[in-house]
Order: sequence, then C-alpha cells, then structure tokens
Amino acid sequence: MSVLRDANTSTWAARNPTHSTIRCRTPPPKISEAQKASRKIKRDQKIELTKLIHNAVAAHLDEEKTRIQSLAHAHNVTSKYINDMISSQTKYHGSRKAQLANALLHAKAKEMNSDQPVGLRYKIVELREMIMNDPEMNNLTKNEKAGYIAALREHRDQKVSHVRGNNMAAARDVLLTTEKIVKELDDLRIRTGTYATLFVVRGHINDTIQSTMHGTDNSDDFWEDVYDLPMADFLRQYEQWACTQNQSPKTHCPWTWYDTSLTWLCDTHLMSLTVAVTRKKDIAMNYNNYNTAIIETYAVQLVGWPPGINFISPSNIGTVGEIWRIHDALKARTCYWTTLTPAEVKTHTTNLNECRSAGEVVKKPRKKRSDAGTSRKHKAPSTVGHANKQTKCLSKKAKKNSDQDHEVPKSVEFIVSSDEEEIEDL
Repeated sequence: MSVLRDANTSTWAARNPTHSTIRCRTPPPKISEAQKASRKIKRDQKIELTKLIHNAVAAHLDEEKTRIQSLAHAHNVTSKYINDMISSQTKYHGSRKAQLANALLHAKAKEMNSDQPVGLRYKIVELREMIMNDPEMNNLTKNEKAGYIAALREHRDQKVSHVRGNNMAAARDVLLTTEKIVKELDDLRIRTGTYATLFVVRGHINDTIQSTMHGTDNSDDFWEDVYDLPMADFLRQYEQWACTQNQSPKTHCPWTWYDTSLTWLCDTHLMSLTVAVTRKKDIAMNYNNYNTAIIETYAVQLVGWPPGINFISPSNIGTVGEIWRIHDALKARTCYWTTLTPAEVKTHTTNLNECRSAGEVVKKPRKKRSDAGTSRKHKAPSTVGHANKQTKCLSKKAKKNSDQDHEVPKSVEFIVSSDEEEIEDL
C-alpha cells in the first residue's frame, strides 16, 4: 500500500503501470558548427540538383504537350483523350495488412538500429541489402514467416492501443489526432449538413494537453442561445470535472478507487474526532473560516496537520500522495483535535482583533445577493386559491352537518301494543 501512495503520477503512463508503453524517440544530439557547415553545403547542393531536375522535367513536359497536340490533330481526337491513355492509373491497390517483406524489414531494423544513436541509424535501402545477404532470412519456414508477421502486427497494434511514455508525446498525439477529427467533422458537415461539437480536455492535473473545442458551422451559438454562456465556459468546467475524476472506464489503474474513497475517509476521521471533542453532533467543518467558525466558536483546535500541505478540504487536494499523508496522520492520531482553555480562546480572539485592526481579512465574507439593497416583499397568497380553499372547507362542514341532520334514532325490533299489556296484567 505504501508503494501505491508514493508512486509517480506525473504522466499517463506512470498512472497506468499495467499497460504497455510506446517507446519514445530520443532527441538527436546537438551538432557542432563544423557539422552545421557541412550540412549546409549538402543542402545547397541538393537544392541546386533539385532545380536542375525541375528545369529538365519542365522542358520534357513542354515537348510532350507539343507532341500530344500534334498526335491529337493527326488522329482527329482531343488532347484529353491522349492524356487519359498515357496517364491511366490502376484502380487496384495493395492490401495494408502486414506483409512478409515489411515484417523482415521491421525485424532487421529492430536488430541493427536499437543501439544506434539518432543520425547514425541504417537506412531502409541498407537494411534491405542486409536482408538479401542474410541466409537465415532467405530460407524461412512457414512458422518462422508467421512469427515475423505476428511481431510486426503486434508492433502496429502497440502504436494504436498502448499508452504514451511521456507528457510531450501524449500532447502531440492529442494535437495531431484532434486535427484529423476536426477535418473529418468539417467535411461531414459539408457532405451531410450535420452539426457537431467537440471538446477535448486533459484527464489529470499533471498532463500538459491543451484543451480544445470545435463546432461545425454555427454550433458555437447554441451554448449562448440556450444557456446564455459562451462555449469556452463549458470547456473550462468540463476540464475541471475531468481533472477531479482522475479515472477512465478503460483504465485498470489503482488510483480510481483511492480518489473517491480517501477523501471520504479523511472527512469521516475529521468529523468523528470533532464530535468526540466538542460533544456536538451538528457541527460542520469550515476550512475557509477555521479561525472564527471553529476555534473561536467551539474552543477546539486541530494540531499536527502534515507540513507542506495546504489546509483545505481533502476533496480539493489534487494529488493522492498528500491525501494519503492526511489519512495516515489522522489514523495514527498524530493529527488530532484538542480543547482550548478560556485563556487560550481569549488570546486567540485578541490576535484576531489585532489582525482586523491591521486591515487583514480574518473571516471570508459571504457572497452578496444580486438584488442586495433592494426591498423584497413576500408574495401575497392568491385570491383564487384562497377562495377555493375556503369553499372546500365550507363544503366539508356542510357535508358534516347534513350527515348529522339526517341521522335518525334506530327503532326497536318489536313494539308491545296496549291490548297485549292488558292480557299480561290479567
């Protein structure tokens, strides 16, 4: 558990130790002045050679255009018909699946260039010559060929699904991929007339990814027309929400549970200790006005807060390591609540008054209402509703009285007549 607390969380790859990492390209070494001069000479020679080739090709195209026009005039056809016959292209394209030639080239490059610095690695032409001169790669069995192809396929899958090794590589990947998505959305808008909105934000406070938003056509007006807020405000809130989540559905990362449970554990420890000291169950922790709302009001003080950590709510702390330090300190009782004597409370109050006299802000002021300073009248009860209520009450009373009026005393089952009474007397 201690290893997880002290683990590195600076990059996406560090927060996902169980995932394979794409190997980062090492930056080329700095070149000397002599190397710069030599490269400049080569560059100038290449530019001059390119100009000569360009002029020769332009002259050839002019001659070809003249010959095509003469052929079209001789055979009574258009110049376009001749051009289509000359520059016809096949509609069949090769498959992009892993081929044996590319697999062998990948294996040889991995073997020869893995230890070579940037600038001294073998070119593709040189690697192909090595493959042709290597007898082991010219006499392969069916299983060996399948193994080379599987290795190349795994390498391609790694470039697609594995994580980037550092923040710079991750930021560049996001930038290039976002540009492709934006272009696809704009083209889709032109083809089909659809509307789309894109938000791309970082997922951790240590990431260096630049937040991006994009809306096709006039999609930006939707946020102001419906919510009366610009699109940039939603981008900022989305980024804040994403940084507080610190988790992903496809991430098997040990930090996903800690960020949601550690803050709850720390708050629970603080509140349980506060209730035990103050003997009050309705007390609430106040970090912003701690000196006045807690110390001055309840005569208690928190001792042993871990050094180097801001005294704020654990839910607002962005790093897991600091939350673990607070949790361990509370659990070990090195950070605890203590009661203050009346003299200590009086001294504390005196210090606060001195700070107020010096113009310092002791208590964070409450946010004022937007209609502060204006009289607010209570709404009078609706006359229609009041009348309906009175009518309903009266109807209930009338129904009750009518029921009482209609009540008739029950009669006996047998009535004795006067003749029967006389017979009984005899």
